[in-house]
Amino acid sequence: MTNRILLFLSLILLTLSCRPEQSGSLPVVNTDFATEITYNSAKSGGNVISDGGTEITAKGVCWNTTGNPALTDFNSNEGQGSGSFTSNLTGLAEGTKYFVKAYATNSSGTSFGDEINFTTLTKSDGQIIADHSVVDRYDDIPAAYLNEVKKMWVSIAGESHSQAYRAGLLLLESLNSAYSVSVVESGTPEPYTTSHLRFSGATWGDKDNSSGWIYSYGEEDWYTNSTAISRTKAGLLYCKNNGPALTALGFGWCWDATWQNDVGGSYDPVYHTRWAGASMGGPEGNLRWGLDAEDKALTGNSVCMDTYINATQSYIDYCAANNIPTKIIWTTGPVDNENNWAIGESGYQQYLKWEYLRNHVRSLSEAYFFDYADILSYNDAGVQATTTWTDNSGTLRTFPIISPENMTSLDPNYHIGTNGAIKLAKAMWWLLARMAGWDGK
Repeated sequence: MTNRILLFLSLILLTLSCRPEQSGSLPVVNTDFATEITYNSAKSGGNVISDGGTEITAKGVCWNTTGNPALTDFNSNEGQGSGSFTSNLTGLAEGTKYFVKAYATNSSGTSFGDEINFTTLTKSDGQIIADHSVVDRYDDIPAAYLNEVKKMWVSIAGESHSQAYRAGLLLLESLNSAYSVSVVESGTPEPYTTSHLRFSGATWGDKDNSSGWIYSYGEEDWYTNSTAISRTKAGLLYCKNNGPALTALGFGWCWDATWQNDVGGSYDPVYHTRWAGASMGGPEGNLRWGLDAEDKALTGNSVCMDTYINATQSYIDYCAANNIPTKIIWTTGPVDNENNWAIGESGYQQYLKWEYLRNHVRSLSEAYFFDYADILSYNDAGVQATTTWTDNSGTLRTFPIISPENMTSLDPNYHIGTNGAIKLAKAMWWLLARMAGWDGK
């Protein structure tokens, strides 16, 4: 009996000694929160911070709509090796909450990062609109998304009014260092950093320059001139290929809707007003302009608000066709009343132009829209300033004008007050956080 027991124990020891020696441990991986959320897609990813002592053979994310996702659910495979990775989640359902985990696999098995979640957009919230209603929500932005904004370079290219964006951002930083920003007004834009938002008015080339960093930009560069439109597109591609990577680009309107050509020509039979404005670089020259192609009969000018709309959409399409990650921001422009341009017939036809643009943006399935005019027409208490004008049909028209509060401490360099500039800055941080993937809640 004793011999049998000894034989049994010997067999056990022999079996254990023949087993392959286990080396290493499970990997360690973190999950990135979701960004670039649309109706049917999003980006996530992760970072394999430890391979556990053996080679990472697979890494990616897995996701579902019920929670605790596993590799048996939808998943991506971003290849081998440690380090950070990005995954595209596609084919998602509109308005649906998704749960995501990063994973990493080595010879010891598969481990998962923490679970994150996000909700895809619906068509009703595809237009991300920064207007007066978001100004006081800038301090709702979670710290994680403030940090994402601090990785961005954004350019609002324009003339004097566009300086208000940059001045406002610097003023806001002076009030709260959490909203740190660097503004470059000449030379080469600042390279990538994670310590602060980079903001400027720079473009690579313009109507008069096929290349080089340009810091003076007008309607002739964004939308009235075909050569300039081609060069703006080439500049977007240049930033993609050569850097710095441009997160977002928009047009900073000046008084283009009102000045240089006062209201004149024939009355519009629909809107009972005449048109005004400047169209430097346009096919017919610098003339007043209206809303659409039919208004050429009234203005003699093929340039109209549809010209801006078509040019802006062409930049969006160009970025999509060439895999350029830059987002294009739709914008409205001034409502300040220098030279009485924002009151009377001049102010009313300007309001119609901004409203025409707003209606177009609302028709889009998705858009980033910065409503400069709306933001500046409201005071701190949320009350909108308005003025009136009686149109050619005898109807009294009421429309917005800049709030006096937003002209406090007027800066002639950008034509509004510091209070107004800070409002613009708060709304811009909100918009960029939404662009980074924050749901605004």
